[in-house]
Amino acid sequence: MIKKAKYMSWLIFVVITFLIFVVLQIPASWLVAKFYKNNNSLHNVFGNFWSGQADWQNGQLRGTITWDYRPLDLLLLKVAANTEIRTGTTQLNGIVGYQFGNITAQSVKGSIAPETLSTLQAWQWPNTRIQVNHLNLKYNKSSGFESANGDFQWGGGELIYHYLERQEKMNVPSLKGSFVSDNGKLILDVRDQRDQKLAYLALDAAFMLDTQLTQRLLMNVQSYDGKASMDTYVISIRQPLITGGF
Repeated sequence: MIKKAKYMSWLIFVVITFLIFVVLQIPASWLVAKFYKNNNSLHNVFGNFWSGQADWQNGQLRGTITWDYRPLDLLLLKVAANTEIRTGTTQLNGIVGYQFGNITAQSVKGSIAPETLSTLQAWQWPNTRIQVNHLNLKYNKSSGFESANGDFQWGGGELIYHYLERQEKMNVPSLKGSFVSDNGKLILDVRDQRDQKLAYLALDAAFMLDTQLTQRLLMNVQSYDGKASMDTYVISIRQPLITGGF
């Protein structure tokens, strides 16, 4: 009986392992067509569940995504892959996963190029890249961002933008910031290199972005002559993160 039980255990293990590897070889294009029926974002899908590549588009942003499956994460009841996202010269890579209704991102690092910022907002951005370091987050469609941590650095420079139908110019100082979550929102606390408050950004579950700018930051705008204490948020803006939404 003991030998028979061991035999059955090994047989079940072999069958399950075989089925897993069969699933991993399923073409990625078939999976997208089967489970993402209203797909308007992924195109030219190559490879399989194990590894592959696709072109993506969201609003005016477009680029490529590549993935390599991480089988050992199944032991944690999690589907995850080493993932790289590119758009233009912007590149972000990390571990993207799905577990119990939550989308997770771990150890995300890379840089965001000025042309990507111009796609999000049609301004003339400084010719410096935003560096993202050690970003980790967990997102749920209904409850929003449940956890987040990480930081970023930006060298700043001259920013030319339009406000109230006129062109403005700001000499953006060198910035740093930290990511946290609060009440389902992804928070980015932006400060200068002396750790003084400059801006506060909050992204909600629907990817609406609330931006608040301090008097200290606006003092870098050539035409600005407002009066307030340096830490006061004097401008508040709410808009979609990407035109067209997610």
